[in-house]
Amino acid sequence: MRKRARSLWGNSIVLAAIYATCADTQHLSSQQFVSVTDSAGVRIVESSAPAWAAGGGWNVGTEPVLTIGKVSGDPDYLLERVSHALRLEDGTIVVADRGPNQLRVFDAEGVFIRNLGGSGEGPGEFALLSEVWARGDTILASDGFRGRISVFGRGGDVLETFRVEVAEGRGGYRSPTRQFTDGAILVLNPPSGGVGIGGGDVIPGAVWRLDRYSRAGRFMNEISSVQESPRWEHGIYELPPGLYLPFSLGLPLYAASGDHVYTAEGTEASIQRWKSDGELSHVFRCTIQERRVSNDDRRRWRQANSTTPQGYDPTAWARYVREIPFPERMPVYRRLQVDTQGNVWAERFSPPWEEDSSWYVFDEQGVWLGEVSTPPGLDILEIGADYVLGLRRDELGVPFVVMVLLDRSGSGL
Repeated sequence: MRKRARSLWGNSIVLAAIYATCADTQHLSSQQFVSVTDSAGVRIVESSAPAWAAGGGWNVGTEPVLTIGKVSGDPDYLLERVSHALRLEDGTIVVADRGPNQLRVFDAEGVFIRNLGGSGEGPGEFALLSEVWARGDTILASDGFRGRISVFGRGGDVLETFRVEVAEGRGGYRSPTRQFTDGAILVLNPPSGGVGIGGGDVIPGAVWRLDRYSRAGRFMNEISSVQESPRWEHGIYELPPGLYLPFSLGLPLYAASGDHVYTAEGTEASIQRWKSDGELSHVFRCTIQERRVSNDDRRRWRQANSTTPQGYDPTAWARYVREIPFPERMPVYRRLQVDTQGNVWAERFSPPWEEDSSWYVFDEQGVWLGEVSTPPGLDILEIGADYVLGLRRDELGVPFVVMVLLDRSGSGL
């Protein structure tokens, strides 16, 4: 399926600009236009400008209306390595903490209720807590090390634990990430094999795969192949092999909602929407100016990475920082998210020394709505109808889960 997606861009496709009057884009004003065309059954939606009126759009609050976590005291509020957070329909908040391998459950006011899971091999325990999601009255969490899913009831009891099998030709690590509406499981499957030391070449990143599994954990079909960032075969034996290039994303970008999976390479302003059966249905594109890597970017990256990480050889690290090749341009996107209303959010890539943060937002049909600024230092974990859950750290690096308000009233549509 990946080859099919790439061949679309190799064809000579002429997109006739039309004002957005089709059924999928009726909400656009006559002043905005989108070009829409079908190619081999794939709808290509290209936006030359955002749909939101100038000065309009959605707004994310800067001050938390709820904060979960403490610097010291009650251990139930001391967070360590938060990876996910989600808000259930009744306001209950579930926080995935990879430090103790636990799901921490809080009520709508942020008051601790209970812990679920923990480190271990038994039912409902984890070697590596990977993903968490909710389905109805149940909370599901995956163990990426074991390829196992644990299903918890709202009362904290373990309802079920089951594994997903290793797909043929894939590595042992597999990460169940979400359920489709029919109960099938979305699994991120890694490549098999490792990375060689090499002789100084830049090599393409490994190809991962997004697959659909049955509710019983059996492989059903491939949805899409996704490629990680390029690596440098540096030949510095004191360092781990195949380090990523500067400004790399690392693992591939993807997100899922309902029966759809969204993928992006990050270096192109395009997003692909796949059906769970592996059929490519949409390609979203928008006009975003690329950012080329400047000499100042190279200087600042080297400065930011001048301190040798703990456990690394200083001489080898200094050689790595000095000799590593740089890409010609930075990625367009850093992450993908799908909000609870079905809109796709793509975080704008920026180097770590730039504190501003914003997201490009597309509706479910691929129309570019606009750009939303988010508070600096807020790592977004979930986007709801009127709220955003995120991770924020204080000056000492202590993590807190916070909720800020999301105002969708100013779209200007």
